[in-house]
Amino acid sequence: MNNRKSPQGYITKPMIGIANTDFGLIERCHNVLEVFQVGHYVYDTYRKNIKGNCKPQKAILVVGYQRVKRFLEIFGESIQKQGQVACIKELIEYRLRVGKKQPYSEIEKSLKDKLMSLNQKGILRDYTPNIRTV
Repeated sequence: MNNRKSPQGYITKPMIGIANTDFGLIERCHNVLEVFQVGHYVYDTYRKNIKGNCKPQKAILVVGYQRVKRFLEIFGESIQKQGQVACIKELIEYRLRVGKKQPYSEIEKSLKDKLMSLNQKGILRDYTPNIRTV
């Protein structure tokens, strides 16, 4: 979630970012988003590893209710973090239903808090096996 201060208080917008050192993967994702006309931003960045070396990577950023909703329609099934996907979908659907100009409700605040707590559980890398222990 992206927070910024405005005269009405804080404005929250959903945001999804993808970063990878495989430039081809990011390029393919960019091409899919272009075909489906989803607004996004592609940029170069660096990731520090344990040794302090910087490895170049590309990243894609999608910001906004309609854009993130469309992104999740396209890639939602492929994302491993299904808890976050479900939470942000619910938040987007609720916000689009009540309107952007309405003040934030307790429902939205609780969904945002839930999403923030799910995001704090750590980054699940692409190479991490999705194994659940009972």
